[in-house]
Amino acid sequence: MRDDMRQKSRRQRNKRQKNRNKRIRWQLALFVCLLCIVFFFVWFQIHRKRVEKETMGYRISVYGLDISKLTPIEASEKIAKTFRDKKVVFLEKGKEIYRTTLGDLGYTLEKLIMEEELSDIKEQRGEKQKSFKLFGKTKDYSIKCEIQKDEEREKEAIASKRLNSKNRTKSIDAHTKYDKKKEEFVLIKEVQGNQIDGKRMLEQVHKVLEKEFLENLLTGKAEIKVGNNVYQKASSAKDKKLDKRLEELNEQLRNYRKATITYTFGSTLEKLNTKKIHSWIDISDDNVDIKKEQASTFISELASEYNTLYATRPFRASDGREITIQGNEYGYRIDQDAELQQLLEDLKSGESVKREPVYKKKGRAREGNDDLLGSYVEVSLDKQHLWLYKNGVLVTETDIVSGRPKEGWQTYRGAWPIAYKASPYTLSSDIYGYETTVTYWMPFVYGQGLHDADWQTSFGGERYKTNGSHGCINLPRNQAEIIYNTIEGGYPIIIY
Repeated sequence: MRDDMRQKSRRQRNKRQKNRNKRIRWQLALFVCLLCIVFFFVWFQIHRKRVEKETMGYRISVYGLDISKLTPIEASEKIAKTFRDKKVVFLEKGKEIYRTTLGDLGYTLEKLIMEEELSDIKEQRGEKQKSFKLFGKTKDYSIKCEIQKDEEREKEAIASKRLNSKNRTKSIDAHTKYDKKKEEFVLIKEVQGNQIDGKRMLEQVHKVLEKEFLENLLTGKAEIKVGNNVYQKASSAKDKKLDKRLEELNEQLRNYRKATITYTFGSTLEKLNTKKIHSWIDISDDNVDIKKEQASTFISELASEYNTLYATRPFRASDGREITIQGNEYGYRIDQDAELQQLLEDLKSGESVKREPVYKKKGRAREGNDDLLGSYVEVSLDKQHLWLYKNGVLVTETDIVSGRPKEGWQTYRGAWPIAYKASPYTLSSDIYGYETTVTYWMPFVYGQGLHDADWQTSFGGERYKTNGSHGCINLPRNQAEIIYNTIEGGYPIIIY
C-alpha cells in the first residue's frame, strides 16, 4: 500500500512540474511575440519614413497601376513600360486574327513629363500624410501623359501579313460595262470584298485607341473590330454620278452611230458613211470614243485626193499644150489637225453635217479638183504673151515684157494668187535705185506683179532680153486697166 501511495505522490509532482514548464514556455513565447511586435513596429516606422521620403509612398496607383514604393523615375519607367506592353487585339467575326502591342504600333509615353507630375504628387503626399493608416485605401491618380506616335511604324504594323492575308478578296466597285448582246452600256452592281483599306484601318485604330486612352490608359487590352468599317469600300450602283455616266456613255454611243459627215468640194461630195464611222468606234467598259488614228488616216487620204496647193499642177495652155506647173502656190490645202478636231466634234454631236473641210489655205472657188473654174491669168514667158480668162471666156490677151533673163531679174515661174490690187502705186527699190509710180498694180509673189509700163515703147518679142523688168510683168496701160477691173485679190495667175 505504501508503494502505491508513493507512486501516486510522484505522479502528482510530475504533473505539477509539467504544468509549470508549460506556463513558462507560453510566457516565453508571448514575450518573444511582444518583442517581435515591438521590433517590427520600430522597424516599420523607420522603414515607412524612409519609403515615404524617397518614394511615392504606400497604397498609390496611377490609372489603376500600382506604383507603391517606387521613386518618380522608377514609377514613370513602369508606367511607360506598361503602356508599351498594353495588348492591342484585332477581332474579325469575333475571332482574334492579329495581336500586337501599343509599343509595336509605335506608341510611347514621354517619361520626363510623367516624372515631373509624379514628383509633384510625391511632395503633396509628403505634406498631407502625417499619420500612417495600416489598412487605408489605395489612392489612384490621373496624371498628365504625353502620347507620342511613330506614324511610319504604325503603318508598318497595320500592313502586317497576318492582318492582310493573301486569302482576302478585293472589293469591286459598281461600274459600267458594254453588253455586246444589248449593244449598249449596262450597270454592274458592286461586290463588297474583305480586303483591308489601310487608310480606313488606321482611322479605326485611332478611333478605338483614342477612347481607350481616355478610359483605360494602362489596364486591360484594346480590341479593334475588323469588318465593313475597314474593308475597301466598293462604290455603290446607287451613286447618281454612275447613273449619269451610264446615260452619257449610251447617249454618246447613239450619237456616233447616227452621225454622218458629207464633205463638199463645190458640187462634188465625199460622204463619210455610217459603216466607216462604226468601224472607228472604240468601246471599252467605261468609255466610248473615236479611234483617232483611223480618222486621221481618212483625213490624210482626203487631203491627198483634194489638196491642190503645193502639188504639181497639170495645165492646158492656150495653145493646147498639156504642161505641168511646178512651184504651185495657188489652191486648197486641208488643215489636217484642225479637220480632225472638227470631225471628232461633228461625230460627237450625232448630227448629219454637210460642210467644206477645214482649210489651212483656200483658193477662190473649186469644183472637185478644179480650183480655176476657167478664171485665171495665164502668162507664157517664152512667148511673152498674157491671156486673161473669166468663167471660161477669154476676156483679153496682150503681149508683155517680163523680167530680164539674168540672175535676180527673171520673172518667177509657177502659180500664185494675186495678193491685192492698188491704184495708183509707187514702185521703188533701194537695191536697183528707182522709184516709179504706176496706175495699176497687181502683185503676185516676192515683190513681183502685173502693172502698166508707159516707158516701154513696145511689148512682146525679144524686147525683155534687153529692156526687161526686174521681174514684174509690164503691160500696156489699156490692157493693165482691163485686167485690173476684171480680177480681184486671190485671182490665180499661172506663169510658165
